[in-house]
Amino acid sequence: MNHWLTSLVAILALSFIMAGSHVAFSAPAKCNAELRKCNSHCNLVYESKRSNRVCRDRCKDTFYVCKARPS
Repeated sequence: MNHWLTSLVAILALSFIMAGSHVAFSAPAKCNAELRKCNSHCNLVYESKRSNRVCRDRCKDTFYVCKARPS
């Protein structure tokens, strides 16, 4: 019983750490959807690596702005 409780607490602690540290885990679903849509657009429209990278950087910028917005 004690081993089961310890493992449960460890799993919960790890999930909280992941949610706080990784961007995609702590962002609202709307922001994640916007990021996926923007990245998909970049893949479809831009052929060169440089322009695709610039487009993806813009997607990341708008993602962080969306994430910073109050819910």
